[in-house]
Amino acid sequence: MTRWLICGLALLFAGRAMAADVTALAIVESGLYRAQTIGYNPAPLAVNGQTQTITDIEFYSPTAKVPARQGIRFGTRFRVLGTPANQSVVLRSVWRIPEPGIQNPDTGIVYRQSIAEFTAITGAVTMRGFSFNHLWQIRCGDWIQEVWFGVRKLLSQTFTVEDCRGVPTAARRAAAPAG
Repeated sequence: MTRWLICGLALLFAGRAMAADVTALAIVESGLYRAQTIGYNPAPLAVNGQTQTITDIEFYSPTAKVPARQGIRFGTRFRVLGTPANQSVVLRSVWRIPEPGIQNPDTGIVYRQSIAEFTAITGAVTMRGFSFNHLWQIRCGDWIQEVWFGVRKLLSQTFTVEDCRGVPTAARRAAAPAG
């Protein structure tokens, strides 16, 4: 009986040692960036049900202030800290959109958040961002970017979309001063 208990415990601890754990995300850079879109991935809980695959990423402005303009991209590049090194892990990206959210005029769907799971490698640098591809996606106010590993929130970054001249009135309402 003792022999089986020791074997069982050995297997339990061996299994844990093989499972990757993410302990933190170290921010490398954050702000506005340029990139080339080379494809799309299905993401049912993301705005428009998809995320972009991008390349040639260049951060050009390390700021949390985002101009309300179509074509703007903003986000965070980070290193995934965890053990063991070079292991695939599944993380969840959540963008919290300022109230009352954004509405796709073609589908009528209102988005208050955009969620997508993605695979990263412990020890490697990766990034998550949001881009205003359509005018209806622009909403002034605080956009909160979060990255989660299971039930642990590892990153929370706030970007403030401002200067709403030239965007639809509905998008400007969130930025209007109270009073």
